[in-house]
Amino acid sequence: MPRLESAEFAARYFRPRQPVVITDMATQWPACQRWSFDFFAQLDPDRAVTLEKGNVLQDETAFESARMADYLTGLTQAGHAVSGAEDEGTAKRYLSMLRIFEQFPQLRADVDFSLLEAMTLKQVYFAWLGPAGTLTGYHIDWIDNILAQISGRKRVWLVPPSASPAMYPSSKYDYRSTLSEVEPNTWDAKRHPLFATVRPVEITLEPGQMLFIPRGWWHRVMSLTPSISINAFGHDLSGLLLYQSRASLLHGLHQLGLYGREDCTCHKKTADSKRAK
Repeated sequence: MPRLESAEFAARYFRPRQPVVITDMATQWPACQRWSFDFFAQLDPDRAVTLEKGNVLQDETAFESARMADYLTGLTQAGHAVSGAEDEGTAKRYLSMLRIFEQFPQLRADVDFSLLEAMTLKQVYFAWLGPAGTLTGYHIDWIDNILAQISGRKRVWLVPPSASPAMYPSSKYDYRSTLSEVEPNTWDAKRHPLFATVRPVEITLEPGQMLFIPRGWWHRVMSLTPSISINAFGHDLSGLLLYQSRASLLHGLHQLGLYGREDCTCHKKTADSKRAK
């Protein structure tokens, strides 16, 4: 879909909860013209950032801290592409879920998520910066999502909500999400036999393209090249009432150690305790 007006987006995609690739709306964003690893490294070189290590959704939760400029300079120097399976699932360090406009509010004018903003009452925005081979495993977000590719390329696998039994929802806790137990590269047919029936839709996002991922759709994302992406999550009224209230309650219980603390994406196990991300 080259361009979308708000009314068409609402009628054909947002309300029916149907994904769509939008190919010609972000291409002229200032972000697509000037954002790069060097650009971000110079914004706040000494800022401490938290990096995911590997696929924390299906594998063990692991992360580390780094100086922002050191991490991003390393990506500039070491970037290479992957063909698909190469490097997939290895422990790449990933600057994920950077609350970009809270930390760099001056960048807000560089993007335009008005399509989603017109449909939702509350939004939150994240940037994703990393090398080729970063992998975010299968999961459902309880909130509608537009993912915009700024530079580099990403591959996305989409599975509809109707296939949820075959995706084997996990007990691992992740805020405002449901994770799958299944990672296709290490899939065990004896443990997860129904996964053999899953037929994901596979999409490659190019720079300047956006993908609408409705809440409830399973998705898995891998960077094919060094990549910068940004996404907007948005809740409409039903999302706020049905999903955000539940997410907030579970998060509060989790912080108190009463829910999901044995296995989660926000604490990693140490020798004798768990450490927060």
